[in-house]
Amino acid sequence: MELSLKKSENILVCNHPIALHNLTVMRDKNTTAELFRNATRRLAQILFLNATDNLPIINKIVETPLVETQADIIDPDSEVIVAPILRAGLVFSEIASELLPNARVHHIGLYRDEKTLKPVSYYNNLPESFNNPEDTFIYLLDPMLATGGSAIAAIKLFTDLNIKEENIRFICLISAPEGISRLHSKFPNVKIITACIDSNLNEFGYILPGLGDAGDRTFNTTY
Repeated sequence: MELSLKKSENILVCNHPIALHNLTVMRDKNTTAELFRNATRRLAQILFLNATDNLPIINKIVETPLVETQADIIDPDSEVIVAPILRAGLVFSEIASELLPNARVHHIGLYRDEKTLKPVSYYNNLPESFNNPEDTFIYLLDPMLATGGSAIAAIKLFTDLNIKEENIRFICLISAPEGISRLHSKFPNVKIITACIDSNLNEFGYILPGLGDAGDRTFNTTY
């Protein structure tokens, strides 16, 4: 897949035409839940492919129908963790598991208190420790990076388990400048992969222009 990308230090904005098209579908308030989910899957695939370019590669001898040759595979000794933030990150994790079927999936339950805008943790199924944290790669999945509170709380769960910041990547559909700045002020070496950096947050902490509540639109619970 050939991608047109805008790059800056520890931020990658994927502006492939297919990514932009599907993001527009998601922004449209008239898009149905089914079409919203389908657009999420397509966009998530583009983002996840770019986010995983840090996975280590090793050589393997394989035999084609014609000849024996050296080929590349992802190092099987590396530990790959996909961590969707519930509930809107679940569609992301479906795509991630298709692309990396041997990855472990750990769910993180966080929601934002609408009064304080601070994250509230209600669930995670992380282990007490990782066998080889130096070679463990974390891909956090959340449709939106708004205030950055939930992202920071999720990242801290892994850094507290001795995972290096450089091995953690945060993947989101859209992001706000405020969230990016806050995340990188706390974890400057965590790379953010996003389809768009939107304008700003409103007084309620919602991204503008945004796409609404990704969880409600994904699961058709908008009333």
